[in-house]
Amino acid sequence: MSTKSGQDGFTLIEALVATCILAMISLSFALGAGSAVRYNGFAQTLTTATTLGHAKIEELTEKASTDPQLTAGNHADPNSPLKADGTAGGTYTRSWTVTNNVPVNGLKTVEVQVGWSIYGKAHTLRLVLVHS
Repeated sequence: MSTKSGQDGFTLIEALVATCILAMISLSFALGAGSAVRYNGFAQTLTTATTLGHAKIEELTEKASTDPQLTAGNHADPNSPLKADGTAGGTYTRSWTVTNNVPVNGLKTVEVQVGWSIYGKAHTLRLVLVHS
């Protein structure tokens, strides 16, 4: 004859505690996944803004210092708002500001700004070029 000293299976309290722990872990994964999706969306828009800004910097670098786009003052991209490929009709705005004789006489400082909104918040990226 054999006798059992313990119980078989789990008690109801042990099962409820295990279920609660599993639910909390699952919820934390779900919340983390939502944040990851948001950060990924922001990273994609930041990459697009950086690409649009660099494209304008490269375009302005190739121009002569007497070009109308390099006159002192504020300039707006005629295609704004822009799509990711730089064509009109998107969500990105691009502009640039030219300041003469900064940092020294004979040079121009050009600051390109790219703006966009995501998740209800506005963002601006600024890139600076010194043009001779």
